[in-house]
Amino acid sequence: MRDVHDWQGHDWQGAGSGSATAMSETSPHDRPRIAVLGGGSAGEMLADLIGNDAEVLVFEPGLVGGECPFLACMPSKAMLHEAAAGTDWSDAIARRDEITDHRDDSSHAADLVDHGATLIRERAVIDGPGAIVAGGMRYAVDHIVVATGADPIRPPLDGAEEFAEFVWTSEDLYRATERPDRVVIVGGGVIGFESAEVFSRFGSTVTVVDEVDRPFDSLPEAVGVTVQEALEGRGVRFRFGSGAAAIHPEPDGPGVLVELESGERFAADRILLAVGRRPRTEDIGLESLGLDPTEPLPVGPTGRVDSSGSLWAMGDVAGLGQYTHLANHQAKVIADHLLAGGERRFDDVVLASCVFTDPPLIQVGDWATVTDSSNDSSNDDIVIATKDLASFPRASTDRLGPGYLAVAASRRSGTAVAAAGAGARFDELVHALVIAIDGASRSPAWPSRCNRSRPSARSSGRSGRTSPSN
Repeated sequence: MRDVHDWQGHDWQGAGSGSATAMSETSPHDRPRIAVLGGGSAGEMLADLIGNDAEVLVFEPGLVGGECPFLACMPSKAMLHEAAAGTDWSDAIARRDEITDHRDDSSHAADLVDHGATLIRERAVIDGPGAIVAGGMRYAVDHIVVATGADPIRPPLDGAEEFAEFVWTSEDLYRATERPDRVVIVGGGVIGFESAEVFSRFGSTVTVVDEVDRPFDSLPEAVGVTVQEALEGRGVRFRFGSGAAAIHPEPDGPGVLVELESGERFAADRILLAVGRRPRTEDIGLESLGLDPTEPLPVGPTGRVDSSGSLWAMGDVAGLGQYTHLANHQAKVIADHLLAGGERRFDDVVLASCVFTDPPLIQVGDWATVTDSSNDSSNDDIVIATKDLASFPRASTDRLGPGYLAVAASRRSGTAVAAAGAGARFDELVHALVIAIDGASRSPAWPSRCNRSRPSARSSGRSGRTSPSN
């Protein structure tokens, strides 16, 4: 690894002019200087793509690789697999920790350096256009890329601080080794449903509560209900339309009571907060660029942030979705603009995502946006077709269970534009749906790919439309 002082050893006055081209007049070896705030999946991908063509500094005070390999995608999918296979809890935990390298990021850090980046294990703060401060040193750069990720949201619950030992976030969940007998999950989204799947299969009593009226309410109602009913069949209780309000001691037990806004109470040994994640934008110096860190970043379609200097954002912090394959795609787009002709856009692919419950729940394209436009009486372009899986003979012969698929299509173009559904093997069906919507795209279903080996910038196919996870 190059000594960080090499960056200070040159008379570099980072231009911060906003140009997305190499600034050869101030760069040694005619290479632009790029600071990346965050060494998660997007930061790794960007370093892989441009590390040999630019001077890349990656600032990461935590785990290189980010949440996906250690505290999110990989451990959750490992636990889902082991739960479905009937593995003993202690053996499942052992395999989870093996899959995550026991949360040792040394191989990710080594890969980052091998790809030509300089890794600085310090928290970085932007200090005006083209300037970064970290570890008591100041760095002048041409471009700043923010990839700081997101933090779990902690909803206001009376008693949460007093009973903090009973409260988990998703990050705590995948560090834990004990299996609680009773789990109350606050939040009926992706993390909530996948966690309910895991704990119910391992024998815990699980209750999922959410203030929304139904699960996955941006999708057709039958989609979320299909998965909800499957989980109910495995003993999971759901309470929608009334959020968690307070935590109380359990009078005659070792745990706590979670009180809902409706007044109903449920006993718990652990409370999992799964109401979402908030982009990590505070305390990184955005004010020095005229930005309000409490507001979403004004990110354009190329990843460029509307601010002074050359500022870019990718991954969770960009506010456009919290999927690893989406973050990787955004890194490819930004690499294209920093080093090449700048033809790529964040929206030039079809985004697919999957919730790995049994049955899996999928979405391809932006269902909510597409169907909102169809509700406009003056817009007769969008037509929606639905199908119940039970109507297919194969569902009966293979005992696939309930399923539901909705596809939106455009009359004008004659093509499908979005799809959503839940059913057995839908995590494979999603490939065909992506091709139907954009035949040039190839997108795996999972929203959690954490590859350590990635194509180089020269072979990544940046000139055409590709899927987020190519």
